[in-house]
Amino acid sequence: MHDIDHHADEQTGHHATDLELDEAAVSVAPSRGSAGINVSGLVVSAVGLVGWSGWLSWRVASLQMSLIAVTVLVLEIVAFSGALIVTAGLFAVRPAWRRNRRLSDTDRQLPVLLAEALDLGHVLHELDADADSSIEPTPGLTLRLTTRGPDDTGEIAWARRGIRVLGEQRRLDHRSRLATSNLSEATWSVVALDGLRRLLSVIALVVVLFTGVAPFALPPTSRVIMLAGGLALVSIGHWLLSGGHVRPASRTIWSMASIGAGLGDGISRSGLPIRWAMTMATLVVLNISVALRGMSDRWTHGLAAMDDTARVIAMSIAAGLVGVGALAMRSMPRPDLGHYGATRRLEETSVRHLALGLTLLVAAIGFIVGLPPVDVPISGP
Repeated sequence: MHDIDHHADEQTGHHATDLELDEAAVSVAPSRGSAGINVSGLVVSAVGLVGWSGWLSWRVASLQMSLIAVTVLVLEIVAFSGALIVTAGLFAVRPAWRRNRRLSDTDRQLPVLLAEALDLGHVLHELDADADSSIEPTPGLTLRLTTRGPDDTGEIAWARRGIRVLGEQRRLDHRSRLATSNLSEATWSVVALDGLRRLLSVIALVVVLFTGVAPFALPPTSRVIMLAGGLALVSIGHWLLSGGHVRPASRTIWSMASIGAGLGDGISRSGLPIRWAMTMATLVVLNISVALRGMSDRWTHGLAAMDDTARVIAMSIAAGLVGVGALAMRSMPRPDLGHYGATRRLEETSVRHLALGLTLLVAAIGFIVGLPPVDVPISGP
């Protein structure tokens, strides 16, 4: 088994020692964040959640009874519930603001940073505890990880742990769930499962683009502002509540970097690292979906027609996820196909640039031609 410092710094090439991780966790645990920053973060997060709930109230009131509409609404409610749990957990723990932050922290995986902020140092060493039966189990709600595959860099095992922890939370009484230790466990688990939630949202988006069925009608401008402002404020609020550990947009980037985590057995059968292959495959699928939608409505009409506004919104969301995925891939180690058994003439850089470049090109064409209204009135002679 790889130890946790290999997981945390695999992306940067820097191998932190156990002592460094222990010191980082201990530096957060004994102290608590500034009361002013903590209250500010809570207020900002609360305002954001209120704005977000305003969007959700409109979604429920205008719900269209179709499978895709109900599915998207359920995913939105799950995302909102996760943000609420993260807010409560961070406020209960009150992490100290991280001073003299190491430069490598910006590239370390989010669950590691969050475990330090929430004083969950045992999460970072549970794998070693499993291997060494002489280590005393951590008191409280601590669940063991399943055996990881040789190509699992942590996110799959972390997601499985998150599923188990949340399952245990359901069997606790209401008062126990609100205990600080259980809130911190639930907060960490919600973030660890962001990749699985992102996979479901990407699948729903691809279905929308291929079928042309919009999950909701054109929303009022006020509701759109509520959603956009709410998401931004929640992100900023979590940054303040976490003492700078959870930076704005870091959860979105992490979800794309760990997309689908929790599925499979953690063993690569393609010769490529799982998280790298999953993220790249997601970008390719999104690019192709945008290309087909735009070109179909403009030229080929091979797919069912889609409303102009819904098409632009869906393609814009897909393009945004492609951009986030590109940022996520920049932080991943770049595999050499020769190292994984292929001929060294097929280096990863060339293959990656070719596959992503071609799909990005056709996606850009589809996006551009899909932006203008399809039914353009033709003036008479």
